[in-house]
This record gives sequence, structure tokens and C-alpha cells, in this order.
Amino acid sequence: MTLGTLDWIAIGCWIVVVIITAGIFIKLFLKYLKYPERVKNRLAFCLVFLFLVIGRCLLIYFDYFLVELDTTRYGEFQMMWKMATLFQLMGIGFLIVVSEYAVFNGKDYYVFFIGFTIVVFIGLLIQDFLLAQNITVGALGFLAFIPISWIYLIRKLPETRNNMLMILMGFIIYGGGLLIISAGLVPIIEDIFLISVHEIYLISPLIQIPGLLILGLGIKRMYFAD
Repeated sequence: MTLGTLDWIAIGCWIVVVIITAGIFIKLFLKYLKYPERVKNRLAFCLVFLFLVIGRCLLIYFDYFLVELDTTRYGEFQMMWKMATLFQLMGIGFLIVVSEYAVFNGKDYYVFFIGFTIVVFIGLLIQDFLLAQNITVGALGFLAFIPISWIYLIRKLPETRNNMLMILMGFIIYGGGLLIISAGLVPIIEDIFLISVHEIYLISPLIQIPGLLILGLGIKRMYFAD
């Protein structure tokens, strides 16, 4: 199978996602370096976007140029899938870190992030590809802590409600864009909406782009204000 016009349009949209994510990382990291105090949650926010950039670049290559969106071929390039998935999931995992820090002020020893990381690594170390895929998808359950924590913070700290609401909405929109291309949901979406995997992979970045912009702006205003 060769890549069609729709695939190349989608690749262009994914490249926009990479550029936006990289731009957010660079802007936040340069601001982080200017602060006299190295605050942990600011660095964690920078790492979110750094890992997401690396993971997305690897996944673009994997999805379009190795397996060409054919899920039955994932096992042929298992190591590349695991490497790309690791970066992508750890980027999202650092959002758990900042969420735990915001709620508990670092006093909970980051149990949600540690639990998430352990499950991810167990999944990626397993040789059986289908089992590895199911375990890593199961690790996403830990991510429910992120929106719950920000909803709690919005109620607890009304003076910063607008910025926190931006972070929450940005994460939900961005996460929704990611969720629709998860291995378990793609065939379900195909059956329900009668669209192809190629169309789903075009819709996903179009959802992620506004989510990233809102998330990045909310983080900048909340934690990296001039």
C-alpha cells in the first residue's frame, strides 16, 4: 500500500502538531532558564512537551512510513512502536507529576506517576505484542487523575480559576484527539461513524492542535507569567 493524498494531508497536520509542541517547549524552557529558582513543576511542564515532540516524531515515521496505518503490521516493528509509545506516554505522564505537585505540594511522593510509570514499563518489556499493547492502554487509567485534580484545584483556588480552566480544557481536547487513535478505539470509531482509519488519523491532529494551544497558553499564564 502506498500513501494517498489524504495521508499526506494528515502528515502535514501532524507536522503542525510537532511544530506547535516544539514551540511551546522552547518558549517554556527559555522562560524556565530565566528564573533564579529552579521550580520542579516548571521543569516538569517543559518535559511534557519535550517528550511529546519526540514521541510524535517517532509515531509519524512509524504510522505512515513503516506500517502505513495497518495495525496488523505493528508486531513487525515492535521495538519502534515501544520506543515511540514510551516517549508519548511519559510526556503525558509528566502531566501527572505537575498535577500531583499542584494538589499535594509534593507530599504524596508522586504515587500516581510512579504507578503509571511501572505499568507502562511492564507493558513495554513484555514480548507478547498484543499483551504489551493492552497493558500500556490500561496504564491510561492513571490519567484520570489529571482532570480530577484540576477540577479540584479550580474549586479550591478560585483566584486562578480561568488559567486552570484553560489547562483542564486544553488537556481534555488534546487528550480526546489522542484517544481516538488508540488501538482499541479505532475499529469502534470506524464501525460507528463509517469512516476509514486514514480519516481518523486526519481528524486526530485537527482536534489536538487547538487543545495544545489552549493547554500551552494556560500553563504559560499560570506558571510562566512574566
